[in-house]
Amino acid sequence: MPNWCWGYIELKGKPKDVENFCKLFVFEDEVDKDDSKKGQKYFARSFVHQNWKDFKKEYFGDITTEKEWDISFNVDFAWSCWSCLFEGYPDDWKECVTLKWAIKKYNVNVKIETEEGGMGFEEKIITRNKKPTYDSFDMPKHICQKCGNEQMIASSYDLEDVECYECGEYSFVDELTEIVKEKLEKIKGKK
Repeated sequence: MPNWCWGYIELKGKPKDVENFCKLFVFEDEVDKDDSKKGQKYFARSFVHQNWKDFKKEYFGDITTEKEWDISFNVDFAWSCWSCLFEGYPDDWKECVTLKWAIKKYNVNVKIETEEGGMGFEEKIITRNKKPTYDSFDMPKHICQKCGNEQMIASSYDLEDVECYECGEYSFVDELTEIVKEKLEKIKGKK
């Protein structure tokens, strides 16, 4: 069983192109059907937890009147976005496509942010000059002010909203902000 990498995707482009790009993901109504994507291009191991009909209704409605469409939604990747959208599958899996192929085919702008807590990394992918750029980095570690537990927390989280795995308290603070506060207090104290 893979570690799951949670992703948040923002797409922008012509309505039909955005819709066709979205169809490349695997939707709930396709998961248990061995031949659901047979003969179709799709992103390997990239899952939207909604069936296609509901997704289309929620995100597209009547897209025929719009010149450009801008949507965002969540996707789960098996292991990482890199392994699913950049590496692609070996040649014998011709239906599986890469993000580079999809951006070129559908002329969309893409922004993807992911986090994988099990392995402790985050990814950021954006479209530049019609090509995806990729960056991966370790999640920052923070220390619980209550019990001293060290915990990796995605950079997109507000530390005040994160519960400590050890003590259950909400006592994480941004260490850099705290250092700046202390220095400012010392400066004020000297005056």
